Parts: sequence; structure tokens; C-alpha cells
Amino acid sequence: MESIRLDDADRRILREIQREPELTMRDLADRVGLSHTPCWRRLRRLEEAGVISAKRHVVDAKAAGFHVTVFCFVKIKEHRREKLREFEAAARKVPEIIQCFSISGEYDYVLQVIAHGVDEYEQTVKDSIVELPNILSINTSFTLNRIKSTLLVPI
Repeated sequence: MESIRLDDADRRILREIQREPELTMRDLADRVGLSHTPCWRRLRRLEEAGVISAKRHVVDAKAAGFHVTVFCFVKIKEHRREKLREFEAAARKVPEIIQCFSISGEYDYVLQVIAHGVDEYEQTVKDSIVELPNILSINTSFTLNRIKSTLLVPI
């Protein structure tokens, strides 16, 4: 996705909606110093360009009972395009994998996996993760404490 050029008004809009996504259009326009219609047009342009996506509520995994967060560092056997796409498509289907990144360095991918407990994580590994196609090896790190977690982009 290509980025678009943001001016000061766009950045003000983005800062405000990140802090308070439930703002009415009137309140948003007032806060960023625009009238209703230009503010609405800018917001639509930002949505259409993919700068912002749908509003949603963020669930805290730990508060919802997922007490284990694990990072799985994955090495891939074959690096052919179709094999990588196959792995990525399969990883998207595992609900316990909440994030998957292709990375540089020693490993090819890092998966963020959540579970209610260690036993459940073990079952996810046995039932889903080791069954992902084209895996050579997995190195697992359990998180001890979340120091920072934010979705705010410093605009």
C-alpha cells in the first residue's frame, strides 16, 4: 500500500481519532479547526487511501483470559514464492496466531500466539503450528511481562 501525503489538518484528524475513535464528526471538526464537510471529506480520503481502517474495539487478551503470549520464530524449508504464500495463508487461518510478520535475519517469520495457559499453547503447537506447511524449525519465547502495547501511531 502506498502512503499518501499528509498535511497538518490530516495529522490533527489522525491524532484525534486515535485518541477518541468515538468522536462525532461535529466534535472532530471542532477539535481540528475545520468545518463539518471538509473534515468529513478528509476523513473519507484517509479511509479510501487505507491510512485508517474500520473502527473496532480493542480487546485486552490478558483481561479476556489469555494469560500466555508467545513469540514463535520460524525458519522455512523452501523460499520459493508459492511455498511462502502457502505458509502465510495457513498461518492466517490459525486463530491463536494474532500476528504474523515476515522478518529479516536468522528467522523468516515471527508469530505472536496467545493462549489461556501453557497447556493450551502446547495443544496449539501440536494441532496447528507444527502443521503449518514448509516449516523447518520453530524457536519459542514466552513473554514474562508486557512493558508497552499501543496501537497509536506517532503522527
